[in-house]
Amino acid sequence: MTEDFKNKPYLTPHEVAQWMMVSPVTVRGWAQKGLLQAEVTPGGHRRFRHDEVERFARQWNPLGNKGPLRVLIVDDDRAVVGFLRELLEGGAHQTVVETAHDGFDAGRKVHTFLPDIVLLDLMMPGIKGTEVCRQIKQIPGLANVRVIAMSGYLSPENEAELLAAGAECCFSKPIDTSRLLKVMGLED
Repeated sequence: MTEDFKNKPYLTPHEVAQWMMVSPVTVRGWAQKGLLQAEVTPGGHRRFRHDEVERFARQWNPLGNKGPLRVLIVDDDRAVVGFLRELLEGGAHQTVVETAHDGFDAGRKVHTFLPDIVLLDLMMPGIKGTEVCRQIKQIPGLANVRVIAMSGYLSPENEAELLAAGAECCFSKPIDTSRLLKVMGLED
């Protein structure tokens, strides 16, 4: 945590996002879902009590892991996997990347790799990304893994199905890499 936050009793969504290394949109989502308690100012802005953010941070990351972000990329298109791996490993941000090329391999790697974020393709052979997402969210201790879905065939129906299964958000391919890095908390 930076020095700026240490003596403040209340934090803005942006400050919480910096602390938790996520986007402000994610912080607002946590507040809307009731996972992170917020107080609302007379002007309608959310503010988060410092002690509430500390409680949430311990719950969200019980081991206090300050290490690199762990990302599992799941896509049957090896070119997409290679591109995303290079994007995530080549930047200034610290990430550890693991890959899977189908939903079955993804299920195994989720247990062994313990990712913070899963970048998950919708259409894969064997098992659809929606079902993989649903299964990840049902694994005890891994329900808080962030799932970001990707699809070359993103329709409103597919997107609704992925969000209902527990995906945080959905990206159309080709992926807007700047937006992806922001959502992942790797860029401002």
